[in-house]
Amino acid sequence: MQRMVKTTTNGDVTLAYETFGAEGRPILLLGGAAGQMVMWPADFCTALVHKGFRVARMDNRGTGRSTDPSRHDFTGDDVADDIVAVLDDLGWSAATLLGWSEGGFWAKVAALRHPDRVHCLVSLNSGPVVRPWITGPGLTTAWRVFRVMRRRLTTAEEYGQLWVDVWRIAGSTVYPVDEDHWRDAARLAFPYVNPDGDKRLAKALLRTGDLRKRLGKLTVPTLVLHGEEDSVVRPRAGRETAKAVPGARLVTFPGMGHDLPRELWPRIVDEISRTSGWGTAVEAEQGQHDVVDDGGDGGVVDHDAVEQGFAAQEVEGHP
Repeated sequence: MQRMVKTTTNGDVTLAYETFGAEGRPILLLGGAAGQMVMWPADFCTALVHKGFRVARMDNRGTGRSTDPSRHDFTGDDVADDIVAVLDDLGWSAATLLGWSEGGFWAKVAALRHPDRVHCLVSLNSGPVVRPWITGPGLTTAWRVFRVMRRRLTTAEEYGQLWVDVWRIAGSTVYPVDEDHWRDAARLAFPYVNPDGDKRLAKALLRTGDLRKRLGKLTVPTLVLHGEEDSVVRPRAGRETAKAVPGARLVTFPGMGHDLPRELWPRIVDEISRTSGWGTAVEAEQGQHDVVDDGGDGGVVDHDAVEQGFAAQEVEGHP
């Protein structure tokens, strides 16, 4: 498996990304608030490669290895242009965008601003707006995570423990926290932690506003995936996304929280492949939104702003 980190630019912003697989259908992974591209498990990227995708994961501006030296305000349109800059550098005319939490919000903005560059939109535990009564998080979850995120950190080991503790709160109720992954990811991410960049992205999200009316004009094939036990981004956020986008497919997973449990990867990868039209044929006609409920791994979806909610609360000064 060939892996490499590269950089490109959008104006004075430097954007870092990593690729998996030498060829295949293009898919770009966008992470959530306070996250870096290494938060996407490498084994999950490999699973997508085995399904026929060529995978890229990127750091948003001002986070991880991506830099933003300017101090001016920006909006979601600027982040969408960052995404397109990475697609350009990869030589991809269009790609599937898979966005997790806040990354799902940016993926939606990119699909609205550059519909010709988005082959398929996949929203994972993410929503179209940050509103406490829609996206959450619940007060108990928010307070518990807030207390963990306020820790003063001096080592990569402490940073790894922080993420393990966050996912013990925000993760799935029936699937174990992948502690090895989060500790390894934290070790790689720690040298590039930039709280100021995270806050600026959160402010840009709030500044961008409610996407629901705009999403009504979206024609890009859309899949909404959500954990039914997501206490950070409430399932209602996923339903709001599916309701807003004509033809969106909504798939939920019992027992899944705001995380990405390894046990569900086969189903999640298959759903992405089906919706993108690459791999297994897409089932059924797309109505206002398909609800997939097989009585097992998937059910009615409900999803959105776990990390968005945390970031928004921090920006607004609420615990």
